[in-house]
Parts: sequence; structure tokens; C-alpha cells
Amino acid sequence: MTDQFDELRRAVGQRVSTEDVVSASQIGRLAGALGVAHPAPNPGDAVPHDWHTVFFPRLAALDELREDGAPQSEEFEVRSPLEISRQLGRRSTYHDALRIGDNITRVTEVSNIAINEAQPAALITIRDTITTPRGVAVIDERDRITFGPEGPGDLMPVLPEIPDEASWRRSYDPTAVMMFRLSAVRYNGHRIHYDRDYATEVEGLPGLVVPHTLISALMLEMLRAQLPDRDLARFSYQSIKRIYDLGAYEVCGKVEEDHVTFWASDQEGAACTIGEAELRAT
Repeated sequence: MTDQFDELRRAVGQRVSTEDVVSASQIGRLAGALGVAHPAPNPGDAVPHDWHTVFFPRLAALDELREDGAPQSEEFEVRSPLEISRQLGRRSTYHDALRIGDNITRVTEVSNIAINEAQPAALITIRDTITTPRGVAVIDERDRITFGPEGPGDLMPVLPEIPDEASWRRSYDPTAVMMFRLSAVRYNGHRIHYDRDYATEVEGLPGLVVPHTLISALMLEMLRAQLPDRDLARFSYQSIKRIYDLGAYEVCGKVEEDHVTFWASDQEGAACTIGEAELRAT
């Protein structure tokens, strides 16, 4: 086991670089998927924070996909000796807005691996640094935890508390079209988001899975609509459980000065995704 963890530790520092161009057409597709007005139709227009997620798609060929529609492998492998794996969430810091016409570069690297050999469990952090001709624009960090039969133990991040009351709330109907559109604009072929027969008959799920990326985007669109003059500095979210298209789900937000706590609940009222946003002081 120690030798296997040593191999995992050596993954720290692996990196790959990709390039893209910020286009008004791609931003317009995301706007259509979210049901909002096009926020940046002209050259030089600033793109809302977190809309960078529609760039740098993984262009895997059809014969490189698994049965579920996702790529067979990541752009680089981070192999863990532990059999259970779970994606936890994402943390983003915004230094500058992307603008229509920008040539952008993303450097993806394994920034950290925390290991508890006694449990055993490993928390793997992947960092994306996105730059424009003006410098660093966005830093994303994504966490994946792998563990054995004893569970993840103390490597599991602590969830923020959900407020008793919401400043804002909105209910959404989990339509297959909305989920398909988001999957299409992000070039995400994972069939659990749009192929009901596959999701229910092959994977045995109760319905289509509402993407966490859709829920987090709706959280930030709520913020943008409610506080249009405030600048977003940081945003993070953690997934607790999946939301299925079994009924309307709700996105809520509680604002307290420069901090906003978000949560999304499924049709039974169970909290499934929790987010936090930090606003720049005015």
C-alpha cells in the first residue's frame, strides 16, 4: 500500500496546457441554456464570472468514450489504489473578467494530494489557471476523494451550515431540454444527464441527473440578477447528493454583507448542493 501511495504522491506537479478563444457565439449558447439574455454579444464585452466553464472542452473522439458517454480517461491520469472515488466540488477565484475575443490559456495541474494511510483515503486537488493577454483571470480548484471500505474519514471537507431563512429562492423544473442544452454547450456527453433509457435501465437511476454544473450556474445567475452591481471575488460549491428530474428543485440564497450562502434542494426538500460566494467590498 505504501508503494502505491508513493506513486500517487509523484503525480503532484503533473500539468497540461490547452488554448481557446472567448467567442460571443459560445457565450450565447450558454445564455440560451440558462434562459437568460446574452450578456456579452460584442467584441471586448466582459463575460460574467464563472462562464469560463464552457471553454476548453475535452475533444475526445467517439471511440475514446465509455458506454456512459464520458471520456475513457482524463487529460492525464491520477491513479489511486483506492477503489471508491467521489467528486466533491469546486473552488474558484476571479482576478479578471474574460472578454469576447480574448485568446485564453488554461494550465491544468495536480496541485496537491493529501493522504491518510491509516484510513485509508486520498484527497486529490486539480488546479486550473486561466490566463488572458492581460494576465491571470481565473483559478479553479477541483477536489476528488478516493477511499476504501472504511470511508473517507477526516479528509472529507466540512460543509457550510445552511441558513434558517433565504433572502432569495427560485424553483426550477428539471427539463431534459435544459439539461441537454447545458451538456451540449459544455461538450459533455455523459448520458445520465439526457438519455433516460440509459440512466434508468443501464445505471439503475431513478431518473435523469441534474448536473451540478447547472445548479452552480443557477446559483450565480441568481446572484447576478439580485446584486447586478456587485463584483464576485470567489465562489465554491460542494455536492452532497444528486438531484434527479423527479420534480421541481429549488435554489436558495442568503446574503449577509459580502458573503452569500447558496443551497439547492430536491423535490423532497433535501439539501443536495451547497455554495458560497464572496463579494468584493464596495
